[in-house]
Amino acid sequence: MTSEIHIHMANLRAKFIRHRAYRELREQFDLQLCRRRAALEAGMAFEAEAIALTGAPGSGKTTAVDHAISMRNDLILPKHNMETCEVVQIQVPSPATLKTVGGTLSDALGYELMREKSAALIWQHARKLLKERRTLFVHLDEAQDIYLSKGDRARNEVVNTLKSIMNNKDWPVGLILSGTPDLLHMINADRQLQRRVRVVQLSAVSFVTHGGDVSELLRGFAQESELPVVSSLGEDEFLKRLIHSAANEFGQIIDMILCGIEECLLAKEGQLEISHFAEAFRKKTACLPAFNPFLAQDYLRIDVTRVRDQGGGE
Repeated sequence: MTSEIHIHMANLRAKFIRHRAYRELREQFDLQLCRRRAALEAGMAFEAEAIALTGAPGSGKTTAVDHAISMRNDLILPKHNMETCEVVQIQVPSPATLKTVGGTLSDALGYELMREKSAALIWQHARKLLKERRTLFVHLDEAQDIYLSKGDRARNEVVNTLKSIMNNKDWPVGLILSGTPDLLHMINADRQLQRRVRVVQLSAVSFVTHGGDVSELLRGFAQESELPVVSSLGEDEFLKRLIHSAANEFGQIIDMILCGIEECLLAKEGQLEISHFAEAFRKKTACLPAFNPFLAQDYLRIDVTRVRDQGGGE
């Protein structure tokens, strides 16, 4: 029975919930892809652009980009084991330098570079590989890491390298940059880059703007799990606690809902109650009851992003 529950929860977690930012991202990606393909077919020069998806940790940025790409059945991806690779996705490695990012990109394109090469040579070769594999887009996840905590000279080199990918006369490549709002510092630092980036923001969720959507998500997941929901979970007070427990981030709200449902199913209890969410939050954070937003009276004072430190200090 337990294995069936885990399979069920895996299926729920695999679901993708569409939202406004995703629709904007998908629209921009489809538009830029169609423009590039049309230019290729006509044999015309093309000026590549970039899409930047920003949001706080846990907002669902990576999932949104992955889904937008996977929904295009006509794309040739690396997993197809073909010479052409129209989209390549990498997470910016740590430490994040031009050299490590260029090496990771080359690896993803199927070529392992000698690490002693300079960053300039690595990126020169990466641009050559992008043309050979007819790559149309490169997705850099957590792209802000390559720019933050750098000096002015290193930051300029980062910006110029990214522009060189889009400006390459032999084979311009579009960029998909996903990261925290700090990514905007890099975009705004260069007028040419700013002009060629279309920004999509995953804004924070609030009860006022998304209370109804969160309630619908909760009831939908519970219904798929064949769990009755106590009436108090439909009240404004609980929905506000739920949103706050997830730091007002869309992706974390979904995760919190699923953790509560999982807690109820594993406990083999007949209906979904607030106690299941309180226990799920406790297990996620190891917090004391006073710092549990599902239990504390003055829950809005709790900084859920630091709750582990608060709980551990008691």
